[in-house]
Amino acid sequence: MNIVCDDLKIRNLKHEDFSLLYKWLTDEKVLEFYGGRDKKYTLETIKEHYTELWKDEIIRVIIEYLGKPIGYGQIYKMYDELYEDYHYPKTNEIVYGMDQFIGEVEYWSKGIGTKYIKMIFDFLKNERNANAVILDPHQNNLRAIKAYQKAGFRIVEDLPEHELHEGKKEDCYLMEYRYEDNATNVKAMKYLLEHTFSNLKVKTIEVIGSGYDSIAYLVNEEYIFKTKISANKQKGYKKENAILDFLNKNLKSSIRIPKIDYSYITEELSILGYKKINGKILNPEMYERMSLQKKSDLKTDIAKFLREIHHLDYSEIKEFAIDNKQNVLEEYRLLKETIYNELTDVQKQYIEDFMEKLNKTTIFNDKKCLCHNDFSCNHLLLDDKNKLVGIIDFGDSGIIDEYCDFIYLLEDSEEEIGSLFGEDILKLYGDINIKKAKEYQKIVEEYYPIETIIYGVKNNRQNFIKEGKSILNEMCKKIN
Repeated sequence: MNIVCDDLKIRNLKHEDFSLLYKWLTDEKVLEFYGGRDKKYTLETIKEHYTELWKDEIIRVIIEYLGKPIGYGQIYKMYDELYEDYHYPKTNEIVYGMDQFIGEVEYWSKGIGTKYIKMIFDFLKNERNANAVILDPHQNNLRAIKAYQKAGFRIVEDLPEHELHEGKKEDCYLMEYRYEDNATNVKAMKYLLEHTFSNLKVKTIEVIGSGYDSIAYLVNEEYIFKTKISANKQKGYKKENAILDFLNKNLKSSIRIPKIDYSYITEELSILGYKKINGKILNPEMYERMSLQKKSDLKTDIAKFLREIHHLDYSEIKEFAIDNKQNVLEEYRLLKETIYNELTDVQKQYIEDFMEKLNKTTIFNDKKCLCHNDFSCNHLLLDDKNKLVGIIDFGDSGIIDEYCDFIYLLEDSEEEIGSLFGEDILKLYGDINIKKAKEYQKIVEEYYPIETIIYGVKNNRQNFIKEGKSILNEMCKKIN
């Protein structure tokens, strides 16, 4: 192995490196976390231990920083006895384990370990076609655990009294990194839920959906749990929790909305859980099969629900006001400060024309109210008789422009029912400027590619930047 990334190099262990290992493994600061201070290594025992043959592949490496050897790592393919030792189920997947330490203590807590792990992840995926990587740190080794989590590892199980260390059986964590489904790892979520909510025992768990910044799980076929996966976790769930509590206290509608039973919101972790609302998600095909009377009833029920939440006195939750126009202006400034110069002249012209239109319009000066703010078909639940029984996903809700809840209802796309559907609901809703509602919808649609690019910039996700640029190019072609 010989991998180089910027100032870090990973190379195979050589015979002349044993003196380095002897130096590191006789340093009590290192032994406190790796091996134990009761270990009395000699150069000969180190040579014997670090040349030992394994039943399957093992790769022993030296970590170099700016050309200086500073640490050791070993990467090994899992085999039968190891699966049992780690309490890790054996399947047809290719799984590797890894151990490592930084032997030069002045290089601790500098992000080197995290970078090393990510380099090994890339190697194992590209060169060994691995499905997962695991390790088992001591539960009291908080510095290492933090580095592993930063690299992408997730805790999936406790390993009580797992490893003998300085004469004591130490509790460890089983941590796992998965290549295909790490963000949605159900084992990690099960562990997280059971250790966050002591009264919850997870018998079954499955992923039922994921958005830009959150993942939803069905637990015990009864509860929906959501967790954030992007920046600003605390603000998002604090807002959603407060607004749902407010709505459950004040709404008279028979249409069900989530009622939060489990809530945990900190800087490090945000989770919401509520009982599943039974129903079929509305889609255009379902709507087309409905009778005229059922279509009429659905539109009436939607209009009544929106009218009710829009007329609530929101003073109790006024802190959750959203200024859409100001947000766009701030995001435009961020774009100018970051990747604006990477855009083509045609893309820049589209953005400048959009900003000019935004500054001229008066649609943002109209009524503010509490809105769902993501009122699309896939958040509306119907019963077996095609009656509206539930509305879900209030993650974007807030005090905002009244027109926001008609954006998707007016959208002509494969996912939504169409503009005529939205216009009918607007007429039933009453006391609203339909022309301005349509203008609002058009501006939001035009902003979508810019918004996608900005999301990528904010969350360091290049795939969103690329997608936004692609959509922007298509919209520019339509204009020209």
